[in-house]
Amino acid sequence: MPKFNYIVKTKEGQTKKSTVTAASKEEIVSRLRSKGFFIVSIKEVGQAAKRRSFFAVNFYRKGKRRSIKLQDLTLFARNLATTLSSGVTLLRSLEIIANQSESAGLENILKKTINEVRGGLSLGEAFAKYPKVFSSLWRGIVQVGETSGNLPFVLDKLAEYMELRMEFERKIKSALIYPAILMIAATVAVLIFFKFILPKFVTIFDQFKIELPLPTKIVFAMSNFVEKNFLMVVLGVVGFFVLAMFLRKQPAVQNIWDRVGMKLPLLGGIIFSFYLERITSTIYILIDSGLPIVYALEITASSVGNRLFQESIFYVREQVREGASLSEELRKVNLFPLLVSEMSKIGEETGTIADVFQKISSHYRKDLVTKVERIIAAFEPLMIVFMGVIIGGLVISLFLPLFQLVTLGN
Repeated sequence: MPKFNYIVKTKEGQTKKSTVTAASKEEIVSRLRSKGFFIVSIKEVGQAAKRRSFFAVNFYRKGKRRSIKLQDLTLFARNLATTLSSGVTLLRSLEIIANQSESAGLENILKKTINEVRGGLSLGEAFAKYPKVFSSLWRGIVQVGETSGNLPFVLDKLAEYMELRMEFERKIKSALIYPAILMIAATVAVLIFFKFILPKFVTIFDQFKIELPLPTKIVFAMSNFVEKNFLMVVLGVVGFFVLAMFLRKQPAVQNIWDRVGMKLPLLGGIIFSFYLERITSTIYILIDSGLPIVYALEITASSVGNRLFQESIFYVREQVREGASLSEELRKVNLFPLLVSEMSKIGEETGTIADVFQKISSHYRKDLVTKVERIIAAFEPLMIVFMGVIIGGLVISLFLPLFQLVTLGN
């Protein structure tokens, strides 16, 4: 009878390795599951080397991109939940998904994860080595799944959540595409006008040797500056956005932005709703996956991405840990709207806290989409008016000298 090497996890999270003799792999699977073990890997003795050599040859596929997108992680969560639910072992599931991934970056990380899990780490511990890829949300849910022995279920919940977020972000990005294109086109058009068209009018008016009106002088001075420093102007515009992105990542600047951003006219309401949606949806998926509320609040605070909300949630977590009511502590923190605390109170009284936060997150998701659509709907006519004023001003500044020529001619 063939021999098999296996690696399993106990309900306490301990790793066990052994070699057994059995008629088939299915027989070993049945034995181990009857004992309540979570199967990490089962390999027949003598086939491991062959499989590893095949695995090494396919370490990378040509044409794959290095970046790791939200779509890659979403597909990974969905595929891992599906393969584990179908009875495929964890290591084999990771091997299959790694080879099928369209991201070379994710493939590389998954193959490192396989070696770490094979070496005795849990999946959550292996993911913790890559915090830039697998957030605290990922690690928390996976740890709950491994501890409870219900990893496929929690991964399925995570996949549903990520699919929802991906669709939500797609709507927001789609809504922002047209205004972004309009802004870029307007900027490029003005630069081209100053660089190539206005200098020709300067030459024409110089031939007539007339005193130019003040608006025309200003426009021609701007045109002269852009014409002589065109490359510097373009680099300056690009450099401004690059510098803004760099400063945005600095802790001191980020701290200021986190506090000031939500007070900005028009944009402040959108930023506030964005963070509320992220917080409530994260709490929902964590509690629904089986995490205690204190742990859910800790992970949410770590992944929210805003210092002000992070400090508030950490404060609420400490109070809840001491036995305080979640709804009462949310009410005391003036940052959260009354809707959040009142709905949380209903969830505590009825024992449906996860469902309540799902409804709250759905509300703020719809609210955010509505606010973005309204801003964009107002932005389009404002942009048209703005461009009309710019173009109208340029045209008038060019026609004023012509009016002078007509007057002198008469």
